[in-house]
Amino acid sequence: MCSSPHPLAKKIFNETLELNIGDPGLVPGLIEVEQEAVGIMGSYCGLPGAPGRIVTGGTEANILALWTALQRSGHKKRDVVLPVSRHFSFDKAAHLLDLNLIFVGLDSQGQMNLDEAKKLVTPQTLALVGIAGSTGLGAVDPLEGLSELAWKNDVYFHVDASFGGFVLPFLEEAGYSSRKFDFSLPGVSSIAIDPHKMGRGPIPSGCILYRNQELYDLTALPVTYLSGGRTLINTVVGTRSGAAVAAVWAILKHLGRPGYVKVVKKAMELTYWLQGELKKMDGFTLEREPVMNIIGLKPLTMTPVELEKRLRSRGWALSLWDTYLRVVLMPHVKKSHLKKFLRDLEEITREGL
Repeated sequence: MCSSPHPLAKKIFNETLELNIGDPGLVPGLIEVEQEAVGIMGSYCGLPGAPGRIVTGGTEANILALWTALQRSGHKKRDVVLPVSRHFSFDKAAHLLDLNLIFVGLDSQGQMNLDEAKKLVTPQTLALVGIAGSTGLGAVDPLEGLSELAWKNDVYFHVDASFGGFVLPFLEEAGYSSRKFDFSLPGVSSIAIDPHKMGRGPIPSGCILYRNQELYDLTALPVTYLSGGRTLINTVVGTRSGAAVAAVWAILKHLGRPGYVKVVKKAMELTYWLQGELKKMDGFTLEREPVMNIIGLKPLTMTPVELEKRLRSRGWALSLWDTYLRVVLMPHVKKSHLKKFLRDLEEITREGL
């Protein structure tokens, strides 16, 4: 789910490798750059100027979200309600923070079952988690209903848009249908969004956005030994890549909204072209209709394990799931790549007959 960074992002990253934004007194100008970048991402998520931090990726952002929820509750609640399609970072967070994960099943479209979630939210619920672009299929949970559920029960609601955060805001302008996932939903407390996925940023670069400063401040811890004197740090890691921050800011400013619409439009055009070609082939079906630039390829004449093995022998590295293989149409993917992929699929199918 990562792609080659934009050439400008590479250039800026390489020129600023030595910068540690974890010691803000060393790079005060870069702190301002970070906040501007975070604000831009907030504008894509329905809240211009939203407080937050550029972090290492979705894992750190999701851990921070549940840590924030725990602080908000005064450590009095431990139950987190989330879909079985969650990213494994929530399991990490549960181990680190001693939380109880309560899993909700999925509907036929791979989305969190809202009716089941309503039954599982109780007075002991610390947080509710929804996914905007699941790791496996890019599914978007019923976030409007989940927002209402969280709002009515005064539950912290985190949206993991690590993948979808740089796709969903631009789909309509690119000519495709989209879904609400952001702070326009009143129950949303925080959002994870990853520039190093569809944002064309370098690794490592994720982002955690908060609805307000009060939530942002809940995980801040004082540090006294840094060059700027007493400082509040509210990230999991101490040392942070200033190069990643500078590169993310540069590419956000360079591409702007029109640039991201163009990136998403190309990815979606390739997604639906590939979908059409796969439907013409014997021996394969789709796990479900794509909602963003992810396709679940389901083999009919062999197991997914066998297909993955054969594809890998030909140089293709696909993500293996229980019933399908995941194809992600990232910005570096070209139609010529997909034509070769389809030829290999056809040959593999013939070999298996």
